[in-house]
Amino acid sequence: MGRKKIGYWLKEGKAKRIEISKIREILARKYDCDLVFMDGDSLPRVDAVFHKMSDLIFDARQGKKSAVDQLETFMKYFKTHEGLPVFDPLPNMETLLDRVLMMEAIQKCSNTCSVDTKFYSCGYHLVESEDVISITQSLAAKNFQFPLICKSRIAQGALGHDMSIIFSEEGLNQVKSSNVMVPFIDHDAVLYKVFVCGDKFHVVTRPSITLNKLLSANSQINVYNFHSDTVSKVTQDSSRVQEDLCKASDLSPLAEKFMALIPQWVKIMRTVLNLSLFGFDIILESGSKKPVIIDINYFPGYDGFENFHEILSDMLYQAAIS
Repeated sequence: MGRKKIGYWLKEGKAKRIEISKIREILARKYDCDLVFMDGDSLPRVDAVFHKMSDLIFDARQGKKSAVDQLETFMKYFKTHEGLPVFDPLPNMETLLDRVLMMEAIQKCSNTCSVDTKFYSCGYHLVESEDVISITQSLAAKNFQFPLICKSRIAQGALGHDMSIIFSEEGLNQVKSSNVMVPFIDHDAVLYKVFVCGDKFHVVTRPSITLNKLLSANSQINVYNFHSDTVSKVTQDSSRVQEDLCKASDLSPLAEKFMALIPQWVKIMRTVLNLSLFGFDIILESGSKKPVIIDINYFPGYDGFENFHEILSDMLYQAAIS
């Protein structure tokens, strides 16, 4: 059968964060298989590929020539090697780079659920005019009430994580055309992140946003700007935002009745999205405990996913020999 080769493309920082060396070691030891970096210049013959080209696509859309050239090379390679297992196909992955398409995908997944297993979407409004009166009327037509969260339509790059909480009509003066606005749903400051790798998944509990601390310090606030990575991750810049927005919550695991539904939700989302490497964020609405999926990410960090490297290596090798 010959020695198999698995190709990958990740930015250096991403490769370091997921500890690419562990995947290389498992593939070599367990399967006598090589892991090969695909640099976009001379692409070797491989038997399966995994990547996070969302970074490359973003840079190409910003007009960076090296990224444009590299992306074109990969697209030609995939077209030439039709049938090559790719985790994941670029057109499928691109759905998650546009928050409008992402929110519509969440709604489609929700509609696929049965009544007893349903999760919900929070809905969204795409800002098409910066006129405050026009925005206010559009929000009212959708029964959206303050506070609202305002995000870039592009869910990639540094700007993709820059967000604002809008507390009043006056705060709408900051909103830009093509921003996406969603209702803020009180959820007891707890977020559940579901990491998906093929047919396996793992759930972690993270701190999230509560507005009580912020409003108690300044009841007249109109806008609060923050970077979303600093809310539910431990980073150098996280302390101020977590002090402002997060509370010392009971970060207990997701309740069993919802854990029992996760396999069905993962199956539905894998089918609708046609993706194998992604993560999604769940909140439980305060009081009703209604589960709401608020975000989907391509190839997340997989922090805390036990045996992730082994699971990914197994999936890649099985695809390579199929």
